[in-house]
Amino acid sequence: MTIDEAIHLEPYDKQWADRFNDEHRLLIGEIGPYTAAIEHFGSTSVPGMTAKPIVDILVGVENARHTDEILPKLAAMGYENLGESGIIGRIYLRKRGELAYNVHIVSYRGDIWNHNIIIRDYLRAHAVEAERYSEIKQRIVSQGAWTLLRYSDEKNAFMEQLLARAKEWKNGRTGEQAN
Repeated sequence: MTIDEAIHLEPYDKQWADRFNDEHRLLIGEIGPYTAAIEHFGSTSVPGMTAKPIVDILVGVENARHTDEILPKLAAMGYENLGESGIIGRIYLRKRGELAYNVHIVSYRGDIWNHNIIIRDYLRAHAVEAERYSEIKQRIVSQGAWTLLRYSDEKNAFMEQLLARAKEWKNGRTGEQAN
């Protein structure tokens, strides 16, 4: 069981939102009672963005015990549990086939949840930032980062800067402190 896998990028596909909606319906049917929220996030959730053609799904739980209820149900749906995979506080699962999905189980409204939602919303509201991020991702892959771990490592510094800008935007928009 290894988290690393070959990756490639594709131009935005409006079907990614439909794929999320289809999987969301299935997830609600299987794990809905154990979740506080299920959201589409990552690059496939931002119109116009270049992305790995893998729909990322954020599953928020309010009680860590709910994760124990969720995991066997996701396994029955074809998801492979890869544990925290380097991010403390997140359980990462993937399903590969004709359509590809990642599920990230995290504490609802915890830092991981909040950071991912803030970045998604910021990119949706700032097409120039989404385009810049797409260009950076394409450059990283063109320079030889063809595996998930290398690709993720290469874009880490940019992601930290992007999160900082997204937090500033959220703070300015709401007047509240963003996590």
